Amino acid sequence: MNITKTDLGIHDSVAPQNHARRDMFRLAGAGLATAALSASGLVRAQVAEEANTESLMIERKGINKDIEVFNIDLLEEQAKQKYGHGTYVFVSHGSGEQWTLAENRRAFGDYVFTPHRMQGIVREKIDTSVTLLGEKLPHPIIVTPFGSHGLHHPAGEVATAQGAAKSGALLTVSSASTRSMEDIAKASTAPKWFQMYLNVDEGQSKEVLQRARDAGFKAIVFTIDAIGQGSSDEYLRLGKPRPWLPYGNFTTGSANAFKTSLTWSDVEFIGKITGLPVIVKGVTRAEDAVAAVKAGAAAIQVSNHGGRALDGTPAAITVLPEVAQALQGDVPIIMDSGIRRGTDIVKALALGADAVAIGRPLMYGLTVGGAGGVNGVMEFMQRELVNTVLHSGVDSIAKLDSTHVRSIRRG
Repeated sequence: MNITKTDLGIHDSVAPQNHARRDMFRLAGAGLATAALSASGLVRAQVAEEANTESLMIERKGINKDIEVFNIDLLEEQAKQKYGHGTYVFVSHGSGEQWTLAENRRAFGDYVFTPHRMQGIVREKIDTSVTLLGEKLPHPIIVTPFGSHGLHHPAGEVATAQGAAKSGALLTVSSASTRSMEDIAKASTAPKWFQMYLNVDEGQSKEVLQRARDAGFKAIVFTIDAIGQGSSDEYLRLGKPRPWLPYGNFTTGSANAFKTSLTWSDVEFIGKITGLPVIVKGVTRAEDAVAAVKAGAAAIQVSNHGGRALDGTPAAITVLPEVAQALQGDVPIIMDSGIRRGTDIVKALALGADAVAIGRPLMYGLTVGGAGGVNGVMEFMQRELVNTVLHSGVDSIAKLDSTHVRSIRRG
């Protein structure tokens, strides 16, 4: 069978302008949607029937183009056309019946803005900067940890890092990344944190944490809600069809099982091994936030894993005010899960967050435009953030508070 570039969905018109080196792939099976870059360039089949088929060598340059984003739903539709169906379901779905995934979006509608007029605010002088753990950032939008960027672009997390750096965004790198943490660390000079799933093998956890410290990551994001992470009913029905990608941070390409018997002493363990601040991610209860700070957490990330952990968990924006009330400003609060607009960001900041983290929108941007697509999503978020702050009648995001939104939640 002769396979052409066109058959594989590769078009010369989308070749990047600034990539001197071409990324090389070995693909088991014939679908381009299953190709992604690993540290070694080897991609193995997820589907058992493909395991013994002839390997194909595919040369991909990867897209890198500037895009203008108007709406994340429209961007998602563009990305959907590039994914295989199984990959799209894996990326876009939540767990179980996906109630929490939907609730993350619906719950933003529980709050409306209370615009403050005639305040003489100059749009160009609005201050969107924030300082997190000693790092001053130009805006409060963080790239949340998201595994396997190779599903979205051949350069994986390297392209994400380059795109995020254009806006000065802080990048959080997943320990389940396709590319190695060292490659990602060298991809830009912008600030980076490293996200960690503790492993059942304590020695392996120590090794990964020490590598993150040595690679120059400035903090560790400790995810505590991946203790039985679920897939959507549809993804299970399809047979978990996303391509298998090696994990770039593990020499075998596979990580051992996540530790599920987590305790607050694990926060101290991570801090002791690395000497770095620890952000506890996956908090949805006020008392858990307080306990995390007592255990040594330097920041809290209010999150339900984007609806990918326990289905039936309340929306992150719903629990954010009570977490903020409990902490009383003792440590910074980051919120993720469901953010798709700059208006969502302002609501989160007004309700107690110091910064927000976004995932899927950036992955859709990465798929459509590579590094340029990631930057396009950041520009969209920042543009709407500034516009909403202008309507709020303040000249700095630091001045946003609960008076700038009103709850219309019933019951």
